[in-house]
Amino acid sequence: MRTWLRIHRLQQFVRHVIYGMLLVRFQFPRLNHAARLNKTQVWSQQLAQKLGFTIKVFGQATPLHPANHLLLANHISWFDIFAINSITVARFVARADVQTWPVIGMLCQGAGTVFIDRSKTRDTQRVNASISTALNNQECIAFFPEGTTSDGQAIRPFKASLIQSAFETNATIQPIYLRYTNAAGQYVSDAAYIDDMSIADSLWQITGAQHLCIELHFLAPLKPEGRDRRSLNKEVEAMIRAKHDSLQATGALQQPACAQGVDEAVTSTM
Repeated sequence: MRTWLRIHRLQQFVRHVIYGMLLVRFQFPRLNHAARLNKTQVWSQQLAQKLGFTIKVFGQATPLHPANHLLLANHISWFDIFAINSITVARFVARADVQTWPVIGMLCQGAGTVFIDRSKTRDTQRVNASISTALNNQECIAFFPEGTTSDGQAIRPFKASLIQSAFETNATIQPIYLRYTNAAGQYVSDAAYIDDMSIADSLWQITGAQHLCIELHFLAPLKPEGRDRRSLNKEVEAMIRAKHDSLQATGALQQPACAQGVDEAVTSTM
């Protein structure tokens, strides 16, 4: 049964990715900004459905593309980007090697992703300048301050280097806590993209999972006034870590069950 489920989902995934590549290559150049945002959101929602994900939103989600916003989230999977884009479309900052990933790299490039080589200090300066320009142009930018993925059982220390742009543009900081669960609200690692796992390995794991859900918890937004770069970074990290710890302590069975498909209802947990 699980083998057939995997085959079906993988076929759906391949077809949808091909459609996405054609969309980016031929339609995006002719679309205005608003139309591209809408296409990106719908494509991301459809990707979630084809892979068997349910998306649950908690807290006050931001609009489709909030102006001058920085979205900061913990990082578990390559799918995190598409989960966020299914609710709030943003341009992402990603590791330079993502450009070389089969298919995913091309889609990220087409969506305007900013790539960074964290081993080079000057590249961090370049990316901060690019982020500031985008925010001043009333765009929405997202990145993962942990700098790498985890299995979701703990929050890694946040890096403060890319948050500098918030001070230069007075951007609104929107912390988002991501969590993967099953239908009973129990933590699962099926979507975790860690260690030496390949995209193919990750897809095999995800497509074989049943009732896989990703929760997006939109926490209270912040402004940079009255803080410095490191204190703001620590405050965002503390907020996301506190949400993680509270859900761990509360117990899985108190989490809402997932319904099939993308659940667009916003449930407040604040």
